[in-house]
Amino acid sequence: MVTALTDEDSLPLEEFIKLPTTVDFQIINTDRFSAYAKDKPYIRLGTKLANDYIVGYTNVKNVPQLLQDTGSDFLSLFPRLMSPTDSKTNDASGITQVLNQPFLNITGRGVIIGLVDTGIDYTKPAFKFEDGTTKILNLWDQTVDGPRPDYLYFGSAYDKAKIDEALDSDDPYSVVPSRDEDGHGTFLASVAASNEKGEYIGVAPKAYLMVVKLRRACQFLIDQYLVTPDNPNIYESTDYMLGMKYILDRSEELNLPIVMCIGMGTSGGAHDGTSLMEDYISFVAQRPGYAFITAAGNESNARHHTQGKIPFNYGTSQISLRVGEQGASFTVVIFSPGFDKVSAGVTSPTGEVVPRVPFKSGLQNTEQLVLENTRVSIRYFRDANNNIIVAFKDATQGIWDITLFGDSIISGDYWAWLPITGQVSPFVEFLKPVPDYTVVMPSTALRSITCGAYNSNDNSLFVSSSWGPTRLPRMAPDFVAPGVNVGGIYPTGYGTMTGTSVAAAITAGSTALLMEWAILDKNIPAMDADLIKNLLISGCTRDNKLQYPNAKWGYGKLNLFGTFEVIRETIINYRLNMP
Repeated sequence: MVTALTDEDSLPLEEFIKLPTTVDFQIINTDRFSAYAKDKPYIRLGTKLANDYIVGYTNVKNVPQLLQDTGSDFLSLFPRLMSPTDSKTNDASGITQVLNQPFLNITGRGVIIGLVDTGIDYTKPAFKFEDGTTKILNLWDQTVDGPRPDYLYFGSAYDKAKIDEALDSDDPYSVVPSRDEDGHGTFLASVAASNEKGEYIGVAPKAYLMVVKLRRACQFLIDQYLVTPDNPNIYESTDYMLGMKYILDRSEELNLPIVMCIGMGTSGGAHDGTSLMEDYISFVAQRPGYAFITAAGNESNARHHTQGKIPFNYGTSQISLRVGEQGASFTVVIFSPGFDKVSAGVTSPTGEVVPRVPFKSGLQNTEQLVLENTRVSIRYFRDANNNIIVAFKDATQGIWDITLFGDSIISGDYWAWLPITGQVSPFVEFLKPVPDYTVVMPSTALRSITCGAYNSNDNSLFVSSSWGPTRLPRMAPDFVAPGVNVGGIYPTGYGTMTGTSVAAAITAGSTALLMEWAILDKNIPAMDADLIKNLLISGCTRDNKLQYPNAKWGYGKLNLFGTFEVIRETIINYRLNMP
């Protein structure tokens, strides 16, 4: 039992968070938990989220006790690890036609596009208005310790005035020392909202921007999930949610509509909308003037998903993996309905067996193999799902088999995922992959607007664009947008990017244009995410040879001009029903 306090526990929260031994978690802030945490000085509570969740912090040594005391499972209590979904588009999406309509006269003015990503190069002309002032209203850099308001516990925050001061300086980074070393965030911002004239104009050139630069995930979680350690772009879902809250709160202060562009994802969950992050998105998206655009992911051909069925009680089913390089480390997450009870065993390439351990929620069994330098861990949790995490540390090259045992079967269906591309060795894959159900979290949230990618040059589906459906009773992606060799701006200059996060940026800019017309021009002042999704789907371009919705294309290809044509036919109904 954890009882002894240390000097760390008496540190101010903003100092405690900086310690390498600190890990964050999230939990519903019930009266019971508040009373529990009040008597536990080693539990430090931070930011409250809109859906009654709270972010807390503790030392990694307290994790087992925290799991036991709260009755939580690891996947629900601790953050998931997210990475970017990436490996003449405006015309293809009907955006140019909308921008050129003199009677619409919409450019995204007065709408905020929010990005929680790798940061932004705020010095680029693309992110300035004609008078030289910045389009960026707020910037929170989670990686640089500096001035920040009291409601932030780490990083540094800068408002528009401070960024304008930096732009007027001979040395901007001495005033606002925030850089985008990766370029992913800068590129997405340019696609959605560049104000640069000519070929690299964004979809919503006059939209404001609010940006959060994410800090890297803590080492404890990287070790727990066994993701590729040399990938610099590994982030925590908790930090992502804190970034969204920062942007949403600032937009509410200004009373301006907000479009969140989410160009990151993870496969570390049930894909059924029940994760904390998905619940947060669906909760906030009910408000008028809020929309969340999510990238579907680039996993359809990655061989990172499989599924199957255990036919009856005490039956078995086998999942086989190919490990193509010696010493790879990774996890496999397996989900089945919560009313089933499923357990697992593992067989190595040399035939050594980690025997089945009966399912018990919270149980972890770890074994070091005798003939191989591999450690295998099997962990069980139960919530809405029967959850199994199988972790392989320094796996031997060859074929590994996970045998699932039906301890008690009603449905028998199961789904298994490896980490997304970039978080696992490219030489680790399922032998019998299934491209369906590869949309990443949080694009499986109930009220997200989920976007896949296609090649606008030849109208073919982007080969890696993740397929639906989700494990919810809904289709995802909702539609596809251009996502192959899309032009944009990096900190280093002009370039191209391919992936569903680019498609999400195009969709975010399109949504900003739609919000300007609906909310700021007072045509549909109460427009919310559900209505936006329905209007965008209604306007999609569809192929007569295909049946919709389908798991690859959703409801078709984004066509904003088509959306406005649909609105033109129905707008009188909206106006007659307005107060």
